[in-house]
Parts: sequence; structure tokens; C-alpha cells
Amino acid sequence: MGLPVTHGSYTTPRVLAGLAALPLTALALMTIGTAYRGQFDPIGGILGACSSAIAILCWWFALRGEFPESRARILAAVMGGFILGAIGFAAGFLGPLILKPDANQGPLLGIFVTGPLGFVLGALVGWLYSRYRVRGERPTEFAKR
Repeated sequence: MGLPVTHGSYTTPRVLAGLAALPLTALALMTIGTAYRGQFDPIGGILGACSSAIAILCWWFALRGEFPESRARILAAVMGGFILGAIGFAAGFLGPLILKPDANQGPLLGIFVTGPLGFVLGALVGWLYSRYRVRGERPTEFAKR
């Protein structure tokens, strides 16, 4: 016997998302704990914020993934995160290479700072866009008059 399988319930991906969210949540809580003790590390904080955003998206899909509207909002947040994360990564990776080619640690800016910050900001912007966008609805009979 297993779990009842219903068509369109996304049970297996939701379970996998919940399992992926567990270590990400632990990492986010450890980052918050070190910041609370006064040992704040900026790079650790950025990576903790990125892991927190991914954990929130995984938990959101694990708990609300059966609803199409929720999946659409998750997709908008993930796409926003990937788009702004890629832009931030490219700017932080290629910018130092172009502006200061002799600096050997320049590309690390894109890997550890601007890429993760771009993902977090993009996920927030994508979520806000999906939450507050104006939907094109047909005018009702009352509005046509």
C-alpha cells in the first residue's frame, strides 16, 4: 500500500521539494543564529538569504503545490529569481574582468555576492509581480453599459 495517487496532485515533486527544503532551512537557521550571536559574516549572510529564499520556495511548493494559482506564483518567483540572479551573476563576474583584468579575485563577486543577491531580489520581485499584477478580464454586462 502506498499513498493514494490522484491525477494532477504533484505528490512526488512536492515530497521531493519538502525534503530539499529541510537542509536549506537548517542552513538558514544557522545563519540567523550566528548573526544573532554577533558573529555576522556578510558573505554568509548573503548565502543564508539565498538559501532562505530557496527554502521558502520549496516549502511553498511542498505545502501548496496542488493549487494551480499557487504554482503559477511559485513559477513567477522562481523565474524572477533566475533572471535577476543571472543578470547579477553576469555583472559581478564579467564586470571585474572588463574593468580590472589584472584582479584575480574579481569574478568571485558574481559568484558569492551579486548572483545570490540577484536571485533573492528577483524572487521577491517575481512574487510581487504575480501577486499584484493586473489581470485582463473581460468586461461584465454591467461594465459594458
